[in-house]
Amino acid sequence: MDDMTKMPAIKKIERSDSDYPPHLRAVLGDKAPRLYLQGNIDLLALDSIGFCGSRNSSDTGINIVKDCAEQAVKRGLVVVSGNAAGVDIAAHYHALNAGGSTILVLPEGISHLRPRRDLASVWDWERVLVVSQFEPDHIWKGYRAMARNKVIIGLSKAIIAIEAGEKGGTMDAGEKTLKLGIPLYVAEYDDMPDDALGSKKLLQMGGKSLKRSQSEGRVNMEGIFADIAKERTPSAQQMKLAL
Repeated sequence: MDDMTKMPAIKKIERSDSDYPPHLRAVLGDKAPRLYLQGNIDLLALDSIGFCGSRNSSDTGINIVKDCAEQAVKRGLVVVSGNAAGVDIAAHYHALNAGGSTILVLPEGISHLRPRRDLASVWDWERVLVVSQFEPDHIWKGYRAMARNKVIIGLSKAIIAIEAGEKGGTMDAGEKTLKLGIPLYVAEYDDMPDDALGSKKLLQMGGKSLKRSQSEGRVNMEGIFADIAKERTPSAQQMKLAL
């Protein structure tokens, strides 16, 4: 575990820079934002999988996140999420706890980063990268939380949605993922919370069902891994629709 108070230097990169993440540039085109970075910048060159979900996820939902993050790390994928309570923090934590790496995409300027106590026991700046598209001193705003969803999506080769409500950030992220042509997987299980109605809607819109394998007892992620291997690049028309 690193000393979380020893903050690395902040680096700024533009869309035209050679170390700018190519998948994000391909997904967002000329809308790809300037990025402020802190931590292991080499993580931007690796294949990543994104997580979005409820801040008040059920225990079952968090267990699904744990299972998926551990499997992703075993396949050499970096876990990307938004550093919010609930699903996001669970994704970051279980990726690091399993020995993998994670990217935290902030809904505010990077100068406001205060690593959460929930992650203190697993934090390692060699396996962590913090990303923000906002000026370093910009404070949290609701519209910024929505705007950063495109960066999470653009850094990821596939997105997993957990317990989306009919409105809110998870639904927004799911809809944008579909419009951008990035594979969207929606967790389904028997005891889904009553307020996870957005998950059903995302499935109806074209999201792929993500379920536990009855024989293995773990989430079946083979479809996700196959999609990531294809490295699909969204079409110009899909990008135009999303932006």
